[in-house]
Amino acid sequence: MRIDVLQTQAEGKNEFLIKYDNVNQYVAKLPFVTINDPLNLEKLRQIAIYNLNGNQVYTTDYRYIENLKEEIIPFKFLFTGQQKFNQLLFCSNEKTIKIYHETNNIWEAKYVIEIYNKRFFCYSIEDGYIRHFPIYDGDIQIGEALKSNVVVDGKDEYYCYLKPGYEGLSDGIVSLMLYLDRSEYSSSYVVKKSYDLYKKFSWSRNNKFYDKNWVKNNFGDEFYRKVDNDVAFVKGKFKHPISTSNELIKSSSSNQKKTMILIFVVPWIIILLAIVIILINIL
Repeated sequence: MRIDVLQTQAEGKNEFLIKYDNVNQYVAKLPFVTINDPLNLEKLRQIAIYNLNGNQVYTTDYRYIENLKEEIIPFKFLFTGQQKFNQLLFCSNEKTIKIYHETNNIWEAKYVIEIYNKRFFCYSIEDGYIRHFPIYDGDIQIGEALKSNVVVDGKDEYYCYLKPGYEGLSDGIVSLMLYLDRSEYSSSYVVKKSYDLYKKFSWSRNNKFYDKNWVKNNFGDEFYRKVDNDVAFVKGKFKHPISTSNELIKSSSSNQKKTMILIFVVPWIIILLAIVIILINIL
């Protein structure tokens, strides 16, 4: 089974289309954080998933007391061997899915999906232009989620694969991807016609769970070919910085243009004024 979690809106709103085996399944709406309320933590925890008829299927519930008890003691995992962070519930009429980040020691951490009274483990490994999330049922790898480190127009994309027999975990995988995007990949300040490209590598005990050929051997290399094409496209944009910058400016709203002026022009004006004042005092 293949699950696609694709961002469709990144300017003014954060919205995703979720597909199961290339068939539209859900629409998800994540909070959009503006420059006026960047510290609104409650807003950051609001995620909603809708069916194609517009009916809300999942809401989220951040358990303050439960999280406080787990997180209040720094490095609690050094004494207990386990510490949970940012526990978030995805609740529907039929089931509850619990997502959180679990640390076991300094070099070992994982994401956990609790569903149907069972825990599935998801490990994070960075390998170049792709972030891998191998998914385990005990000691058996049953799936993998992939996140491209190439982002065009601020729209994140997640491609997830599940082995036959684990289709019931699909909503849990979607919940985890939205959880990750909300906590690690917020693109609320990204404007249209933006291009982001970076390579990252990770070294930890999680690497032992990483089989770089697992997706290719079980589902083919379509995702890898797409990433290669995206890398070539963005590198082509970077070779022409002036035209790319003009493209960005033209596609920006008036408010975004004002913000860019504040960011890039005002500091230079302040520096020039400081130089003038210094020269006047010297003379």
